[in-house]
Amino acid sequence: MLISYFKTAIRNFVRHKYFSLLNVLGLALGMSVSLLFISFYSFVSSFDDFHSKGDKIYRIISTVEKGVKRTDLASAPFILTKVLENEVPEIEEVVCINAAFSSVVVSSKVNIPVQGYYADDNFFSVFDFKLIQGNPRTALLKPNSILLKESVATKLGKSRELIGSMIEIEGAGLFEVTGIVKDESLSHFSFEVLVSMSTLPDTITQRYIAGVWKSFRDQYIYILASDQTRREKLQESLDRITNILNEKARDSRISLKLQALADITPGPDLENSLGPDTDYLLIFIFGTISLLILAPACFNYSNIFIARALKRSKEVGLRKTMGGAKLQIFAQFIAETVTMTVISLFGALIIFFLIRPEFEDMMPGNWLDLSLTWEMVAVFLVFAIATGMITGVLPALHFAGLNPIQSLKGLSVNNKFSRMRIRKVLVVFQFGLSFCFIVLMFIFSKQYQYNLNYNYGFNTDNILDVELQGLDPAKFDAEFSRLAEVQTISKSSGILGMSFTETYVREQSGKDSLAVVQLFVDSNYIENMDLLLVAGRNFPPGDFTQERHIIVNEEFVHAWNIDHAIDAIGKTFLVDGNYLEVIGVLKNFHYAPLHTPIRSFFFRTDTSQFRYANVKLTTNDIKNTMTSMEKTWSTLHDSRKLEAKFFDDEMEEFYFFYRKLLEMIGYLGVLAISISVLGLLGMVIYTTEWRTKEAGIRKVFGASDSGIAWLLSKDFLKLMFYAIALGIPISSWLFDDFLSAIQYYRVSIGIWDIVISVVIFFVVGVLAIASQVRKVAVKNPVDTLRYE
Repeated sequence: MLISYFKTAIRNFVRHKYFSLLNVLGLALGMSVSLLFISFYSFVSSFDDFHSKGDKIYRIISTVEKGVKRTDLASAPFILTKVLENEVPEIEEVVCINAAFSSVVVSSKVNIPVQGYYADDNFFSVFDFKLIQGNPRTALLKPNSILLKESVATKLGKSRELIGSMIEIEGAGLFEVTGIVKDESLSHFSFEVLVSMSTLPDTITQRYIAGVWKSFRDQYIYILASDQTRREKLQESLDRITNILNEKARDSRISLKLQALADITPGPDLENSLGPDTDYLLIFIFGTISLLILAPACFNYSNIFIARALKRSKEVGLRKTMGGAKLQIFAQFIAETVTMTVISLFGALIIFFLIRPEFEDMMPGNWLDLSLTWEMVAVFLVFAIATGMITGVLPALHFAGLNPIQSLKGLSVNNKFSRMRIRKVLVVFQFGLSFCFIVLMFIFSKQYQYNLNYNYGFNTDNILDVELQGLDPAKFDAEFSRLAEVQTISKSSGILGMSFTETYVREQSGKDSLAVVQLFVDSNYIENMDLLLVAGRNFPPGDFTQERHIIVNEEFVHAWNIDHAIDAIGKTFLVDGNYLEVIGVLKNFHYAPLHTPIRSFFFRTDTSQFRYANVKLTTNDIKNTMTSMEKTWSTLHDSRKLEAKFFDDEMEEFYFFYRKLLEMIGYLGVLAISISVLGLLGMVIYTTEWRTKEAGIRKVFGASDSGIAWLLSKDFLKLMFYAIALGIPISSWLFDDFLSAIQYYRVSIGIWDIVISVVIFFVVGVLAIASQVRKVAVKNPVDTLRYE
């Protein structure tokens, strides 16, 4: 019986090639985004599945409330480790991880920048990362022990030769290689090296000791619960600890919670998180978009299928007269729809392969891999069958419920269905979605240009940022200042507008502390970047090994309730254990990306923190200038090549996400519009077929070609007007709300954005309608009156 159903389905597809092609294209387009979502969700959900003790592993996350500000953190204070070991017997193991390791492996072959974690010696007792070489029990016991990921070891040499050997870490000395970690493990831990916790520098350790329960940066605590321990029992112990802490706290409250290993990726949006950013909001938005693209394609199929009911109703009536049951009729049409979706799956897979690389590139860090596996092929096939069954329910119920006598006479309920309000509502929704995507493309393209051309409050012209790569800044100055193309040179710890760090500041006579963003610079930096001093003076030239001064922004002055910028000069603040004096106040500028507002900020001076030289050039021949700089660099650092980028280029690369997001939105917009046009074409074709004889009669009685065209088009044009009336307020509200969630400084929807979107929407819709209506309108009445 099933075989006969599928044979009937194939015969119907071949007989009605045009409608079948429209349905296959529409479903393929709609399903392609869903395939992308399924593979993405499957990938991120498989993180950390390989840990054998995963169901008993928890991360301790923190929530800090200070006044009205609430911050959810993936990190926790290191001091909590001792408390847990001493006061919570239900815990088998406590593992501390510090994510502050970032340096360069120095080698005669190649110098490799690496980032990783300082980890406790029981790391491999809890987590099942595979070691190609090395003993997991002893690999992290001794100071200056380091484990390399397989990819890093390959760059340095054969892994067997590296075990037990000494490698140089820039600025930290010699380390013994005690293990090689296999690359394959898919985890929220993102590291290239692991270093023993006993190697953690004293400068970092002292900062944690000084901060005690207020120091959260780069610190992560994982626990392994005993077999009999319930999660509720562990949470009660954490609550008891935090209650004791909060009794002593004056300016803030801390709460600690357990987060299961399986809930980290995907999980809630937390600050200081490790690994890729895959919070629940991203999953929800992506899933919703997939559904919004798929639903119109499924609706198109059902709409066209039922609209052609007259031609299928006689078939159904005959089958029922011959003894066919409702269930059999229902099963036949479900089988037809499933066959259609399975055929469409092949088209969807082609589109999936075309867009997959672009989607993978959208995620920073190149961690996403949506390569197809046999398991995913099986999942896709199940999805196609499920889509077919859901899509076919309405047509199957419609045809299964037909009266056989009425069906044989051709008196189907098709006309009743065509007047149903729900049909018109769904068509308006479909068109409205397409219109919203058109508006969205305009808004994000404007936002991208807005970001690139935004006035950040500092100079970016002809500034070349050179990575010092451990080179002495004084030597760099001495050699590069001799080049005729070099105008001025300054140094910094990060790139303004893109990278920065944060610390806590307390007034000399006060008790409350304030989080402040910081950047370490020299005395040339403010002038080199054309920053404006509104009060005070610049850093004096000289030796910056001993910090004495800070230069703050206007927001810092307001945060401490100082009335005038000049009044802040001379005030002293406690910063990382040192009392530093304010000697200058800068006009507010954007030290961070545009998705965050301007907050309290200051410049500090410490030559050990300098990572970049900011070189202002005066040249029209960039190629020869770079050649001269490379020659000068080779005399200072013969083992490493010059790494330099112009500030404007770095800014454009930094907003690479917006460009990729714009491309993806453009693709989704094309999909939504294409699906709408295919559905519109199908309905217009059916309408013109249905009313061909009517058009001929009207022409005999004197109707013009344009009158016939208007008669056949007006209902569809009305629906397009309704879609625009619905889409304008929704797009204005939705996109403004969405942009505000991802960027603080943003563009708004203007009247011209709406006008241009309306014009594009109508041009596409009218062309689709006119392509079919014109054929009927210009036909000779003699031919149309013979049409059956």
